[in-house]
Amino acid sequence: MTETAVALALADEPALARDMVAWLTLTLADEPWPHVLGDTIPRGGPSGVVWMGGEEVAAWGDPDRVDMCFSIAKSVLSTVAGLAWADGLLELDRPVDRWELAGTPITWRHLLTQTSDWRGELFGLPWWADPQGRQRPAAPLEPPGARFAYNDIRTNLLSLCLTRLFGRGLDDLLRERVMDPIGAGDGWSWRGLHPMRTEDGHVVVTGGSHWGGGLWASARQLARFGLLHLRGGEGVVAPEWLALQREPTPARPAYGLMWWLQDRAFYASGTGEQLLWCDPARDLVAVVRWARDPFAVVRAVEDCLFDCESVAERRSRGTGEAGT
Repeated sequence: MTETAVALALADEPALARDMVAWLTLTLADEPWPHVLGDTIPRGGPSGVVWMGGEEVAAWGDPDRVDMCFSIAKSVLSTVAGLAWADGLLELDRPVDRWELAGTPITWRHLLTQTSDWRGELFGLPWWADPQGRQRPAAPLEPPGARFAYNDIRTNLLSLCLTRLFGRGLDDLLRERVMDPIGAGDGWSWRGLHPMRTEDGHVVVTGGSHWGGGLWASARQLARFGLLHLRGGEGVVAPEWLALQREPTPARPAYGLMWWLQDRAFYASGTGEQLLWCDPARDLVAVVRWARDPFAVVRAVEDCLFDCESVAERRSRGTGEAGT
């Protein structure tokens, strides 16, 4: 049913080293902070799965292989923030006003929408160490909420604040309250950079793998995580939080609370290229890993499924030919 999409995914591997240390060393070479600071594992080849109606309809490569997820971890971090919100530990639009954010108007929403414009240093890394937000060190400070700037240092600040808020490592919290309940199984992990610890010794996980570390999981584990969000939280995450995650950010309407938004769908994206695509209208989850254009793969999947649905509908009505 999805042979065309699978063939496209398998033929579309990026020209990047599978040795992740070599890859990161190359990509970081021209950045302000060109150092690998966390654990890595070699990546696999192109892989992925497609689930429709909660059932797997396609798989390719090695979908059970654990790989580094890069910025898909940001969407996982948003889910953890949702647990804190449901527990009454945070209010989205109230200033955090603690720790590194004491005395600032920066709210949890600003951190989750990457609009905080926080300036400072975290575990020895200055905020400008990540150039993805295209901000120079001397860039004028903007009011929180005014400017969207994709930045892993600020994302890791959110992780640090949540770790302190819960008083425990977010990796253990995620396992207990999300991954075990959805049946994700073992093998996945969530890591920080080597210097990242709280005052109490808890590991502070990263919201990406820019310098190493981060979320490591298989395509099928990511699909389970996506299905959780597609199916209204399934008693694990508050459905009200899922709705908040998908509200467009005024400074970047294509971004919610660390989920990307596109028409009827929402998705998590990571370097590689890696994509966790969730389409509620079709009850569809697709995970595409290590493809130069994962969106083209998703389009091919949806085109095929749409065509197959149309054929099935015509057959059931007896009003048309099924094709040749």
